Amino acid sequence: MRIAIMGSGGVGGYVGAWLQHAGADVTFIARGAHLQALQSHGLRIEHPQLPLQLARVRATDDPAALGPVDLVIFAVKLFDTEAAARQMAPLVGPDTRVLTLQNGIDSVALLKTALGEAAQVRGGVIYVSAVIAQPGVIRSPGGLHTIVADRAGGDAVMAALAEHGASTPGLEIKLADEVTAIVWEKFIALASLAGATTLLRERMGAILAHPETRAFQRQLVDEAVAVANAEGIATRVGLADEVMTRLAGMPASFRSSMAEDLERGNRLELDWLSGRLHHLGLARGVATPAHTAVFRGLVLARDGRKAA
Repeated sequence: MRIAIMGSGGVGGYVGAWLQHAGADVTFIARGAHLQALQSHGLRIEHPQLPLQLARVRATDDPAALGPVDLVIFAVKLFDTEAAARQMAPLVGPDTRVLTLQNGIDSVALLKTALGEAAQVRGGVIYVSAVIAQPGVIRSPGGLHTIVADRAGGDAVMAALAEHGASTPGLEIKLADEVTAIVWEKFIALASLAGATTLLRERMGAILAHPETRAFQRQLVDEAVAVANAEGIATRVGLADEVMTRLAGMPASFRSSMAEDLERGNRLELDWLSGRLHHLGLARGVATPAHTAVFRGLVLARDGRKAA
């Protein structure tokens, strides 16, 4: 199966590396120093339990040179969706599936708008922490490394993807018949932990160790669940408790990619996480004081540091 990784940063690089390790024909779409490092030295995954070194990988900044593939894994930041969708158009033929692993709840709709309603876009979520440590090197602190993707009525391409996941230790791939609620559950957890780790400039262990910041983390989760219910998403009883238990099980050093981006002066996905919950809460009459505090507290940093 020919797979293109559109967005070969932390998440895309991690997924693509393990899929290549499992035997898939993978091409990484990248740019700049990261692209040069991939082409010259391959790709390394730094991981406390599952390190991986790929001496050679295929990487390009020109999707047109690759042509249509069986599957595009779409892992760019949400604010880059429209531009990336235009760039990847040569990868998408009538039989191509596009699996989006983006954060938030809007990705499938955004891609359908950009690629056309005929595009075979599949929703999915990924649970992994991974960032570019340096060009050609992806660092993960460990913890979950799971993808849950739309089964799409027994789609053969999605089934083949799951088989690749079954043959490698670094990536678990599950298929589900209905992913809307799953996407929302990931959104609830992600928006909440991203909000806390970014606004507080702290890692998960420290946040959960102090009663005040732990209470703030729980408030973020509870507000997100309330907004989901107001949007007609039937969340499970006890979901907020499950999310807090999941956060407590993460490595103490864990922090969100948005927190990493803030530290590096990069643009933030704020508008699609706590900002999205803030605006949905206003529209639905659901109070979201914690997410509103995150949104307003970070809004001046959302576009990153401007070049001098």
